[in-house]
Amino acid sequence: MVLTGYNTDIDHAGTVYHVQTEDKGRSNPFVESLVYASGEILYSRRTPYHDLVERGVEPQAVAAIMERQHRSIVDAIGAGRLHQLMSRDEEVASEDDTTIVRPRHAAAPASEISLDQVIVDYLQAQRGRAHLVLQAARDHDFAYGARARVAIVALESQSSAPMVGVEISVLFKSTAEPHRVLLAKGVTGQDGQFRDEVVVPAYNGGTSAIVVSARSELGLSEIKHLVHR
Repeated sequence: MVLTGYNTDIDHAGTVYHVQTEDKGRSNPFVESLVYASGEILYSRRTPYHDLVERGVEPQAVAAIMERQHRSIVDAIGAGRLHQLMSRDEEVASEDDTTIVRPRHAAAPASEISLDQVIVDYLQAQRGRAHLVLQAARDHDFAYGARARVAIVALESQSSAPMVGVEISVLFKSTAEPHRVLLAKGVTGQDGQFRDEVVVPAYNGGTSAIVVSARSELGLSEIKHLVHR
């Protein structure tokens, strides 16, 4: 089983950075995050979870790793810490068994705070704070040129209570098309759910995904589903 990934675009200082986090699956148990700008990979982070597989831990545990890793990188970039993501060309195994790969650039001054410290500081600051969680409310199946139903639920992370009035956008993204296509939008109801029917564009030669994006006062959240033929 491979979990649905996260995709976030961040506009910082006039440049749009794309952060993608994916679960590589039980046969290759890693959570991988990539940071792109202008089609170039600037940074990657891989967190192995072999121990969770061996212990038969539920998928929710892996989903928690994905969300934490994705959110920490997004916030680090949004805080203007990109130079720390790109500071050195090395692979470092940290205490939490996370592997960091940094492309080659000039070494950062010793006085600068490391990205790991930025992430630790962020996680400590976020501890006890609620954030937006987006989950699928049904099994989704998206095929090129076909109609499909979208059903998601927005929850508050601490209480798991449904969130009302969360702004939802359903987007079609493809490697063969530089522009996103908006398929549907709206807000969640009293039960925290958003439901709609969309028409998936026809196959255009690329790899495509349906991205459901949510926005609320607690922040942003996204889930992604690949489109098949």
